[in-house]
Amino acid sequence: VFICGSQGSGKSHTLSCLLENCLIQSKAGRLPNPLTGLVFHCDTFFSDVTGSPCEAAFLSSHPDVKVRVLCSPTNIWSIRFIDQKDLNTERMMNLMAVSQGDGDIPLYMQTAKRILREMRVAQQETQAGFDYKSFKNKIIDSGLTPGQLEPLKQRLEMLESFMPQAQVAKASHRRTQAPPKQGSLWNPKPGQLTILDLSCPCISPGTACSLFNIALAIFMEQESDIGRVYMKTSSEAQAFTETLLSVVRLQRHLAARVIISTQEPTVSTDLLNLCTATIVHRFTSPEWLRILQKHLAGQLNESNERSLFGHIVNLRVGEALLFSPSSIVDVEIEDGGHELRRLGSDYLAIKIRQRLTTDGGRSVIAA
Repeated sequence: VFICGSQGSGKSHTLSCLLENCLIQSKAGRLPNPLTGLVFHCDTFFSDVTGSPCEAAFLSSHPDVKVRVLCSPTNIWSIRFIDQKDLNTERMMNLMAVSQGDGDIPLYMQTAKRILREMRVAQQETQAGFDYKSFKNKIIDSGLTPGQLEPLKQRLEMLESFMPQAQVAKASHRRTQAPPKQGSLWNPKPGQLTILDLSCPCISPGTACSLFNIALAIFMEQESDIGRVYMKTSSEAQAFTETLLSVVRLQRHLAARVIISTQEPTVSTDLLNLCTATIVHRFTSPEWLRILQKHLAGQLNESNERSLFGHIVNLRVGEALLFSPSSIVDVEIEDGGHELRRLGSDYLAIKIRQRLTTDGGRSVIAA
């Protein structure tokens, strides 16, 4: 599902309602078994003294929904959400932006790639998990100069800030040691919403995408019976996009559903092409319409562009247009039989219901 629209048009409200439909049993819809959810949130308007919480966190106002928030250690120091056992060769390469291609890459990246490859072979022989301390020691002992080591050390220090310190500190020589603290548990629980909020002035967009990519991979590999995205054109964002694309393509086999909510419809065109439903709230940019027209079934005719754009511009808060070719919208009865009518190339004007939980996205008006 793809949601877009100008600020204040109601897209965050729509996202929260969809999350409620997945997590809460109510009269608003039929939900035999509550699902588990994972939300990625990164707010650029955030500083040391101000910032707004992720609106999805207000779902915690419902007694049947358990919400937990994982965030940057520079935001709340006590949270560590990446455990050593959750790391593997691919995630370490993505984290350090090691290219999978054969193009020219710096010597220190070639060294990191070689060490990861050697560790991967050893892990397969011993059936052991990824050993972060061993990887770090191999990097330090690889013979790289201090100038070459510095870029790698910066990325490793960033990763370590999100890990339990007992797993990254130097080994102690004491005979008895307390069990190392573990990272956050990712086991899916019905009715639980996990919010990974990396809104922090110390977290760059590229770093946020790298961590989102790791978190999504960890979340999807959990066994289960039951996303807002912050992306640009960096290599980290592209890696995160590729992971999302894989999840969307296999969502029927993974028992997963993906919701993308963004103000501008300028995210990856591959993601837009794979969306089965698009919810368009009010916006006033003709350029946005031209982008959407390339991906919306039946809206490629220039003759109806002015009419469609006028409809979008005049939408009120909480109103939207639904584009979903495979959605069943009516039943036609003919000659004693019935036939299901799908939306096809048309669109449907809809009004979003009221929230079941506290509305955390109300506009703040200056006095």
